[in-house]
Amino acid sequence: MSHRVSAKIAFEESRARSVSSRSRLLPSSWGWGSAVQVNEGHGMTAQPVRIKLLLEQQHWQTYRTFRKEYDKAAKGIDPELIGSAPSRAQFYRWVTGDIKGLPFPDHCRVLERMFPGMTAAELFETVISQAVVVPESIESDATDAEIALLTKMIDEGLEEHNSDVVGRHPAVTLHARSDGTTVDTAAPSIAPSNGQSGESSEDFPQGIARRLAELKRAMRLPDHEIHLLAALAGDIVELEMNVDIDIADDGWARLTYRHHLLNLGEKPLTRIPRELWFEHTRGRLTLTPINEDGHRAAIERVHDTPSMSKFACRVSPPIRTGETGVVGYVCEGGRFVYDHYWRQSIARHTRHFTLRLRHRGAEQLVVCTAVEEHADGSENSATDELMWDYEEDDVVITLTRDHLHPGQAVTLRWDVGDEDPR
Repeated sequence: MSHRVSAKIAFEESRARSVSSRSRLLPSSWGWGSAVQVNEGHGMTAQPVRIKLLLEQQHWQTYRTFRKEYDKAAKGIDPELIGSAPSRAQFYRWVTGDIKGLPFPDHCRVLERMFPGMTAAELFETVISQAVVVPESIESDATDAEIALLTKMIDEGLEEHNSDVVGRHPAVTLHARSDGTTVDTAAPSIAPSNGQSGESSEDFPQGIARRLAELKRAMRLPDHEIHLLAALAGDIVELEMNVDIDIADDGWARLTYRHHLLNLGEKPLTRIPRELWFEHTRGRLTLTPINEDGHRAAIERVHDTPSMSKFACRVSPPIRTGETGVVGYVCEGGRFVYDHYWRQSIARHTRHFTLRLRHRGAEQLVVCTAVEEHADGSENSATDELMWDYEEDDVVITLTRDHLHPGQAVTLRWDVGDEDPR
């Protein structure tokens, strides 16, 4: 069995472990899961709070898992604190930043035990960027043995990458007849190597190995995740993909995309092709770049129709080999009228995918389901990672998936109305 095939199996097993750790929190016939809260009166939080990112890095982001880890930490402080975890609703207010001040002192003590070296105040700070900044103090911490192992895995991965480039970067366009869909139409563009913008061919595997070792420490990643990333050398990897959909009570929507990318290729990343499609629009979709994390984005429109836009995000400065960067944009001008669903295609290996939706004035959620499609045409339910709640008259939904592959797609369907689903 080749190294990349075994890595792919490990990638699937990692996701299976992640999915199996989550349980349905409401009757399975309803097709929905637990609750989520979003900052009141402010729509979707534009930037995450630090505790949310740390929980995701440790795979503790579900309430059930968080509560177990909370009790473990509480036991080491005072056995009487076991069972004192916040309620489910309060937990989701924490991770969305929907709190005023800090939690109660006992909560702060336990959280600081869960995340050594972090104060409660730091945990609830808004993170301006999700890009990884590697402290100088850890750049030299990687051992020679660790670098050697990663270099070997990268070499093996590159051999298969070079023999299977077409299969690893699908250039197909996937359309779905829905009120809204988004598609990655091709692999990201990379700039020609000039001898200064990336690692030389001879130094590339070892350079990437060292950057992955630094990334492991900066993001507190377990060994198996770094090994999976090493097997994807030669690719652009999506560490985080966040999609926020804010729908007004008349159906007009504002979409915000943020792609947290890791460049494991040999050349700088300069351009990311994208495509958005709505059944109902007011004309050409409006696209606005988001500039943050030291990288500026520019929208290059390729082709427009009244309901569809093909475009590319130009990135400056380029995301160089071994570097991470956040690329984002906002889309306005699409409308949800009848069919309420969003289909998100996956063009790159994606470590974490999060879709957050707020339907303003909806009042009542009648049905909410999610499906994950695979490249071979098969599909499976994704409702085990659906969370929803009401906030005044708004319906708020969050869908998360981990370890997605190119050629997959995730579809969220929901319906609102006066009918009481209970």
